[in-house]
Amino acid sequence: MPTLLGEYLNSLKVVKDKIREQADIKRPRMNDLNNKETSKPTPEEFYKIIYIAIKSAGLTDIEFENSIERIFPTRPKENLLSEFSHLPKEIQFLKKHTLRQNEVEEQIGLSENKISRLANEKTKDLLAVELICFIEGLGENVLNTFKRIYGPIKSIDNSLPGAPVLNDRTDKIFRYVEAYNKIDVENMIADFADDIIFINVMNGENTMELKGIEEFKKQAIEALSYFTEREQSIETITHTRSSTEIVINYSAISAMDFSNGLKKGDEINIQGKSIFEFSTDGKIVRLTDIS
Repeated sequence: MPTLLGEYLNSLKVVKDKIREQADIKRPRMNDLNNKETSKPTPEEFYKIIYIAIKSAGLTDIEFENSIERIFPTRPKENLLSEFSHLPKEIQFLKKHTLRQNEVEEQIGLSENKISRLANEKTKDLLAVELICFIEGLGENVLNTFKRIYGPIKSIDNSLPGAPVLNDRTDKIFRYVEAYNKIDVENMIADFADDIIFINVMNGENTMELKGIEEFKKQAIEALSYFTEREQSIETITHTRSSTEIVINYSAISAMDFSNGLKKGDEINIQGKSIFEFSTDGKIVRLTDIS
């Protein structure tokens, strides 16, 4: 029976032994992490295994947060700074860096005095989930923090695919945007994988997540009634090994009143970006809109 880490790697359909080699983890240890519930990854092991795996699967950094939810679904989710939210920003900053050890340990599930034992090298068993809970409790981005602590992973191949692949991606993205502007839902989803994931991010927060082509199609049809006019225009397009990002100018005229204060007839003009992630057979497997 695989662990949640093992199940997650299975879902990515990556070659675990290749991930193990790139992460510089011994085979017995990797086997234990994938199959024994008693084996828990350290922060560095988790960072290397998961980051290499999502890149090998052709996914972007955004997937790292999803991996945490999948592998540690029952972890404590405490805001360590909530009691200071009424204070001035500079005082919140001071409080953030002077948290009491015993309160931190209690809120994120660390055993009593574990931080002191770690500092005195009396124990070296800091778990990935413990550090993740602490980082999240401070309101920080987990992946960015891991990168600061452990540095970039140099073994990842970041070379671009060949011109035929990039041209194919570009054609599909332009086809999607053209269909969007024509309010043609069927052609919007023509190049989507059946298990497409759509995420909308606004002001740094996920406001919508859809899974599967039918769920996306239903939402896309519903959204047709939101605006009397709408248009996306592509400003720039940037390819990476695993994804393609476009910067877009978006304009629309509201067809109704919205709870955020937008009124019927109001004009919207914003700039955002969309990140398209592709499977090895060229299907769009994830679309993330960010504004």
